[in-house]
Amino acid sequence: MSPDTERTSGLTPRGRLKFLLRDSALYGGAAAISKAFGLVTFPILARHFSVAEYGVLDYFLTFASLLAVLLIFGQDSAVARYFYEHTDRDERRQLISQSLLFQIAGVALVAPILWLLADRISAALLPSEQAMRVPELLRLVVLQLPFLLLINFSQNILKWTFDRTRFLAISLGMTVFQASGLLIAVLVFDAGIREVLIVYLATSSVFGTLGLLFVRKWLVWPRGFGHLREMLPFAVPLGVICVAGAFAPTLERTLTDRLLGTTDLGLYAAGTKVAMLVGFVVGAFQTAWGPFSLSIYRQPDAAHTYNQVLRLFALGICVFVLGLSLLGGLIILVLASDRYSGASVVVFPLAMGLAVQATSWITEVGIGLSKRSHLNLYPYLVSLVISLGAIWFLAPVLGLFGVGLGVLLGHLIKAIVASWLAQRAYPLPWTYTPVTMLMAATIAVGLLSAWLGQRFGGRVQAVAIAASIPLICLVGWRLL
Repeated sequence: MSPDTERTSGLTPRGRLKFLLRDSALYGGAAAISKAFGLVTFPILARHFSVAEYGVLDYFLTFASLLAVLLIFGQDSAVARYFYEHTDRDERRQLISQSLLFQIAGVALVAPILWLLADRISAALLPSEQAMRVPELLRLVVLQLPFLLLINFSQNILKWTFDRTRFLAISLGMTVFQASGLLIAVLVFDAGIREVLIVYLATSSVFGTLGLLFVRKWLVWPRGFGHLREMLPFAVPLGVICVAGAFAPTLERTLTDRLLGTTDLGLYAAGTKVAMLVGFVVGAFQTAWGPFSLSIYRQPDAAHTYNQVLRLFALGICVFVLGLSLLGGLIILVLASDRYSGASVVVFPLAMGLAVQATSWITEVGIGLSKRSHLNLYPYLVSLVISLGAIWFLAPVLGLFGVGLGVLLGHLIKAIVASWLAQRAYPLPWTYTPVTMLMAATIAVGLLSAWLGQRFGGRVQAVAIAASIPLICLVGWRLL
């Protein structure tokens, strides 16, 4: 048994929950702080640029994330899954090094093509914004790709090897460096979109290189590609899934731009920044849940621990979403000015979608445990089709609120399908009913409050949400 597994195998169920909470606070907290700095820079960028310009900037930052996920293509999840299969350090080094070489080869192949075709690609993505020198912006995104890959790679290795100090150095250092650079660029040099992307490029290059230095002890020249061949059947479906998941935000923004216009694209971007507050909690949990769930799955009482985590997380995240929805309009007003007030309509559906997604990560654990990663592909594809289809039909009728509803509906369908497939692949004694009732009640309250807000004003909506929070707490506590 590896030392990493021994950390959790000897713990009581209560001890495991404490371990999960501690690592959620540490690893996930670092990611949360990173996103929090995004909120620090959000009001500066939102006030500096017009609503339309901010929408274009957000679009390219989202597109950069999509390209990075495309090039990683599930290798991070595959390394995480197979890392614990080997107790020999040399075998683990081979596993890690073969994966990195595969990802570098992908960048070397794809980046030149994107660079050469930047004019055509940008014309297809944002045809109405060519005055903003979109091809040049796309090329700046392409230059970031190798460094984004190295940052993701090093952070994952440091996380899975429990190297907390260096993980924090990368996560927090990059955040502070990037936020400081953006503040100087905007406030001192009156930066445009191009200059902001250059700051992102400089940050990623510095910390991508630093991350590589931090994990160099895990890198060797591969003796062959046996481990890579072993991982590919697991990684490829996950790669498709991750690309689909990252592709969805880009398509959501593309549809918003096409159906509603660039100004609404900027409002949608602002709404996602507020919903990102839920992402802090979700990201913190997800970062710790992966290694935690895999490290205890062989224990006879693992299912009991999984159910405890499911119930407590569902209650906490539902209350958090309602609280954020209550304050969403005020947060947007304070951070971005009244120019972005229309963004408040998407806060609840986007935040609740993240909550549903995070809760389903728990009930989907059976797919990872069974090593049948291809099963993840079906719910993602179904979710993508449902979400984009709903946006296409609802946005012209309901505006931005229709976009938010489409995203929420996609997350709901994915959670249902993925949980069902996980249970067939690796049966576990889940207690679904109370959690399902709690989530349904929260969604009903949120949508009813949104309807009341549209009919009678924001104050009525706020009163409805405020009154529902203690009710959800009481009902949730009794159900769980």
